[in-house]
Amino acid sequence: MWNRRLTLTILLALLLTLVPVHAQDAGGGGTLIGAFDVGPGGAPKVIPFMDTAGRTWLSKIFSPLISWNADMSALEPQLATEWSSNEDSTVWTFTLREGVVWHDGEAFDSEDVVFSLNLALNPDAATNFPGFSSLSRESVASITAVDAFTVEVALNAPNPRLPFFMIFAWVLPQHALADLNPADYQTTDWFFTNPVGTGPFMHDEYVADQFWALVPNPNYFRGAPKLDRLINRYFADETSALLALESGEINFTYVSGDVALRLQEEGTYQIYDGPSGVTNYFIFNLRNPVFQDVRVRQAFLYAIDRTAIAETVLKGTAAVVPCIGAFPSMWPDASELNDYAYDPAMAADLLQQAGYDTAASYELVTYYNNQFHLDAMAAQQAFLAAAGINIVPLAQDVPTYNSYFYTGEGWDISYRGVGVNVGNFPFSFYEVGGQPTTDGAPLMGELFPELQALIDAARVEADADAYLGLLQDICKFQNENALEGYMWTAVRFGAGSNDLQDFYWFPAAGGGPYEDHAELWSVGE
Repeated sequence: MWNRRLTLTILLALLLTLVPVHAQDAGGGGTLIGAFDVGPGGAPKVIPFMDTAGRTWLSKIFSPLISWNADMSALEPQLATEWSSNEDSTVWTFTLREGVVWHDGEAFDSEDVVFSLNLALNPDAATNFPGFSSLSRESVASITAVDAFTVEVALNAPNPRLPFFMIFAWVLPQHALADLNPADYQTTDWFFTNPVGTGPFMHDEYVADQFWALVPNPNYFRGAPKLDRLINRYFADETSALLALESGEINFTYVSGDVALRLQEEGTYQIYDGPSGVTNYFIFNLRNPVFQDVRVRQAFLYAIDRTAIAETVLKGTAAVVPCIGAFPSMWPDASELNDYAYDPAMAADLLQQAGYDTAASYELVTYYNNQFHLDAMAAQQAFLAAAGINIVPLAQDVPTYNSYFYTGEGWDISYRGVGVNVGNFPFSFYEVGGQPTTDGAPLMGELFPELQALIDAARVEADADAYLGLLQDICKFQNENALEGYMWTAVRFGAGSNDLQDFYWFPAAGGGPYEDHAELWSVGE
């Protein structure tokens, strides 16, 4: 008996030792079921460093070095708490958060960061990180663990805005993935069967195309989450998710503007909204000689009444943009811009001058399948048809679209969105090698030396005002040359049940990542 009692005492003592620091505070907040990957910011089955979107969910399991703050107005420390550079921005030093442990109890340190960045930049892994981060194996001289909580990134060229790109730097556990062949990175099932992160929630159960369930991480560095369970339900489209919300099956989903306005009037749901920071536009594939003619590209803009679509079809939930920049601060004075006001006669004249074949028809490929964009594309199709331009919208799921779009092959025109802000401009889209195209050309198929010179200057400009001036010059060039078919930037919405407490959602481009303090979320009675 004594031995048994002693054994039980020892076991109890060991168990108490193993209970995580915040375990006693975790749970009790109910189960929150959301459609977190519905809408343009979502992307089911996405994994770190391949995340063109879907970061709202990824950030529940994994942590980046840095994220956006709640409204994307500034950067927020995550696994990196401080960062600084040398005078010419070629050496960046990141101070890491101490006391963080992985979901499996192993300690996090600088070797994990070095491992993750090297993996993300490994050509065999072929991740999207080089394109997102403006880094490459060639541009990075070294990544060094200075000590257990300090990492130094040395670059071969100045990069004054590197911290803005570190929001894409997810940190993965070296101890769990050290034996993974980088060539198998995109096909390993580890991310869906046994993922280990440092985020607020831990993997519990994943059923492909149905749901992903998480449980609280009692050791989360901002404190143990209140929820008992967090579940991401997958839906084929926004309509299915909305029906689930209205039937009480789920607590949250993305909704389009017209739905948000209706729900807001009914007063039965909490509505979350904000600027998407995403510019919706046509990208023309200049590998097709038809679109190399600036008159054809300008005809697209004159042919579409963008203002009418924004005000009527999109019910005032979108604002027309003059270039790829989503925010007015990135635009020059209006007097320097062509507003491409609706002028079908001008469009027809330009097409005739260019010898455009009005019998031709082109697919308008897109990954948008929600009503907001389907309505917009239907209107675009009608306006263009009236001017003699025939397009056929073709909506695809994100994996299918991503499987070929970035190669530069298999498409002529795409209606898409890109997150653009002062800290994170998509320079790589316009550069040789910026995207992994099959022919090595820029994504749209052609390099513009004048634009490249502006990009080269902006990349190394450390003065904030001068940098903004260069972005405005880029906007002017894009606008004048109708480099792309610039449409609008939208206000985006989410709808949640009234029993959600301290829940936060922001329509960040690609889903952020941004600080949403998921550890505070709960579901009331």
